Amino acid sequence: MLSLNTQESEPNKENCSKPEPKNQSLHPLTLQTLISPRGIAPQTTRNCQTNPSTTHEKNYKPLTVRNTPKQFFDHEGKHEPTKCSVKENGIVKAYAACTNQGLVRNFNEDRVSIVLNISKPASFKDRSWPKCSFFGVYDGHGGSACADYLRDNLHKHVIHSMYFPGNPKEALKEGFQAAERAFLEKAQKTGEKSGSCAIVLLVIGKYCYVANVGDSRAIMSADNGSKVYLLSKDHKPSDIQERTRIEHNGGRVYQSVATSQNNKQVLGPQRVLPGRLSVSRTFGDIEAKNPSSGGNPKVLVCEPEIKAFKLSSGFDFVVMASDGIFDKLTNREVVQSAWSSAFDQKAKDLHKQCAASTESIMRSALNKRTLDNITVVMVAFENFQQKHGELP
Repeated sequence: MLSLNTQESEPNKENCSKPEPKNQSLHPLTLQTLISPRGIAPQTTRNCQTNPSTTHEKNYKPLTVRNTPKQFFDHEGKHEPTKCSVKENGIVKAYAACTNQGLVRNFNEDRVSIVLNISKPASFKDRSWPKCSFFGVYDGHGGSACADYLRDNLHKHVIHSMYFPGNPKEALKEGFQAAERAFLEKAQKTGEKSGSCAIVLLVIGKYCYVANVGDSRAIMSADNGSKVYLLSKDHKPSDIQERTRIEHNGGRVYQSVATSQNNKQVLGPQRVLPGRLSVSRTFGDIEAKNPSSGGNPKVLVCEPEIKAFKLSSGFDFVVMASDGIFDKLTNREVVQSAWSSAFDQKAKDLHKQCAASTESIMRSALNKRTLDNITVVMVAFENFQQKHGELP
């Protein structure tokens, strides 16, 4: 019997933040494998080239998946479209994902992993097995090796935990720690120094579990966009709880100061020592964690914060995105961007609608000149499906 969170209440009452005020194989279905012939799963995903009339921009071009030239709105260059589902999977009625290097970066260190229909292991032969799916966004830094590892392996560590699927929170905690140990062992041998943040949505039956390490974020639209729930907490050294934890364990938080051309002082982001990172929890980053190199494993940690809720009839969709999105958009602006594409012109099916909404969020951040890599994953539930069916 599954020991799941049986709270029937809306998530803000127990496990999630309050809404903002209104104004079969374990091989992951990843964006990288979808680009190449190997790993393509045509039964569960497709390219979604949305109609140009779904946006206010006259010269709309679909966003790319990876490694697009900086001038990605130009006609030149080959662009991979957003990826989206073709059929529903349990309470997940549709999903879409897109990742892009952004306006100024020459590389993309973000990665995405989507795993559907997680197979029942042989040890569960005589027990029931719920429909499970796993969505992950990994924002790498200092290279892409850590994000690559998480994309290919984090879901495996979670699924292979002795607690899965009966105790999902413990399975996530154990899986995250196992992935951290495995990558750091690999990094110790190879000299790899990269790290990564991670935001994960694990769906088991009618329950959703959001696990976060770092400053990527998950939010949820409810009641046709009238409510916005924050499903994760950004792990920043500026956060009072994170700063207290860092200093209690022997670390330090500092802030750099620069002088502008007008001789005005400009404050940089708050950072953590050891590591000199602007996030307080990560995977990898061996130099900040290995005592032999001056690191402290108790300061920069990969312990996830987890929030859980049971799907309610009023929940529309979840958006997970890297910090490049939220650097320029508020939570409500992200939800409004997702809904705007649906109201501007309805796509012919829910899957393409998710793709259009995902690209709308990407465009909104790019129009505000976000400078980071950007990644968006949208997971739609029944309420969004019903609203889409009602649109003219």
